[in-house]
Amino acid sequence: MQENQYSGPTRWFGLASNLLSLFGFFLLGSFLGQFFGLLAVVAILELPTTDVNQFQKLLIDFIAHPQKYGNAFHGMMALQWFSALFTFVLGPWAYLSFVEKRSILELNQGETPRFQIFIWAVLTVLVSMPFMEYVIQWNENIVLPAGFEGVEQWMKSSESSLAELTKFLLNFQSDMDFAMAIMVIAGIAALGEEIFFRGVLQSMFVRYFGNKHVAIWVAAAIFSFIHFQFYGFFPRMFLGAFFGYLYVWYGSIWVPILAHFFNNAWTLTMHYMYQKKSISINPEQLGSEIPWWSAALSVVLIVFYLRRLYLLRTEES
Repeated sequence: MQENQYSGPTRWFGLASNLLSLFGFFLLGSFLGQFFGLLAVVAILELPTTDVNQFQKLLIDFIAHPQKYGNAFHGMMALQWFSALFTFVLGPWAYLSFVEKRSILELNQGETPRFQIFIWAVLTVLVSMPFMEYVIQWNENIVLPAGFEGVEQWMKSSESSLAELTKFLLNFQSDMDFAMAIMVIAGIAALGEEIFFRGVLQSMFVRYFGNKHVAIWVAAAIFSFIHFQFYGFFPRMFLGAFFGYLYVWYGSIWVPILAHFFNNAWTLTMHYMYQKKSISINPEQLGSEIPWWSAALSVVLIVFYLRRLYLLRTEES
């Protein structure tokens, strides 16, 4: 990745200009993704379109209460697919093509890392899960100071709405539903979010800040914030920072994409196995069932695995 080549007002003007351009493509991609996604919803659910007012009410009601509609899972997955594709894949592609004048393929610098690197990245995600469950529990119990009651109420309301949607998306009625969730929630989400947040946004911050660590953590904070699940902000930020370091260390966007994919796919698989009664532990209650020593051991393993990844990075170069 390129280091800071700018100084003074030129640096901040260039950063602001590029951020505004990227945000513009983000909004355009989001609009187009929602448009084509809703077209897919209409086709899948076979919603009547003759009465415009009724049609609008049905779409709004579907977004708020998808469980009321037949075949709603497939419709919601289609909406998620198009939204992620246009917002986080095609949006960054357009930004890179028209603003930075470079190919999206340039997000990979140098040779593809050895297969061993991908294995260690996945193992790091795996061993971090007990610790992350403890962080999730801590984050969910955060209480804002006096005077922020309105903000806290809004955060809880937003969290509740997103929790209901998540619960609906994790309710698999068939093997096909599970496969579709893997493709959308794990696949396109990991691909698009890593391209956008690590490949484009973090790289932009590296160039203008001149400090890789600051760039990684700022991009990770934005990555977590944009999910609008504030009671999961810190664990998601830590995860985003890990993906950011993988990208900086190896220069290949495919390493954080695979780690991100594994993290999402593991969660989906745990829920699917619980619903199939293959495991007895409810993934939603996992944090309260993990002993403290497991989280402590997880921290030790995280440090060891991160050090191993860093050393492998030096061997790669």
